[in-house]
Amino acid sequence: MKTKINWKKFIISSISIFIAFVFIADVIIDFKNLDWHKIFGFENLFWKILAALVGAFFYSSYKVEKKN
Repeated sequence: MKTKINWKKFIISSISIFIAFVFIADVIIDFKNLDWHKIFGFENLFWKILAALVGAFFYSSYKVEKKN
C-alpha cells in the first residue's frame, strides 16, 4: 500500500504542531521554572521536531474514504 502525502498540509501541520509543543508543553507547563536554554536546547528541540514531523506525517497522509 502506497501512502500519498499532501505536502502543503504536511509543512503547515508540522510547523503548527512544533509551535504547539514549544508553547504548550514547555512554556505553560514549566512557567515557574522558565529556562529558555533548556527549552531550545538541542536534545529537547530534536525530540520536539521529530514528534512534530511524525504527527504531521500521519495528519497529512490520512485520507477519508468517501461513502457511496
